[in-house]
Amino acid sequence: MSQTTRTVLRRLLANGPLTAMPTRPGDARLLLGLAAARFAQDREYREREINDVLQAWLETFSAPYGIDHVSLRRYLVDAQFLLRNASGSTYKLNPQKAGSVVDLDPAQVLTEIQRERAARKRQHPA
Repeated sequence: MSQTTRTVLRRLLANGPLTAMPTRPGDARLLLGLAAARFAQDREYREREINDVLQAWLETFSAPYGIDHVSLRRYLVDAQFLLRNASGSTYKLNPQKAGSVVDLDPAQVLTEIQRERAARKRQHPA
């Protein structure tokens, strides 16, 4: 993971939990890469499993109703991070996109930002 990746994620979370899918293409790709890291390369997933994983993951750093897990699943397919079989019943991580997958926990980064903010407030009381 590059320092740039962490820096971009910190910028995205600087004002608290995400309230929507990032609009900058690079930011959206980063989020999709982070989401794709939730899935193992060597297994297939049913749609319900994908939804459950994404929903639980989003709850850790996204505001309620901020990013919809179903839309995120569709974005992952559209960006070819996830491949769907012909019948649409199973998904798997695209091995060609594996290099774009980033294993960084947005919830941990959000917690760091919140701790830093709280420490600054303690140093400079109003």
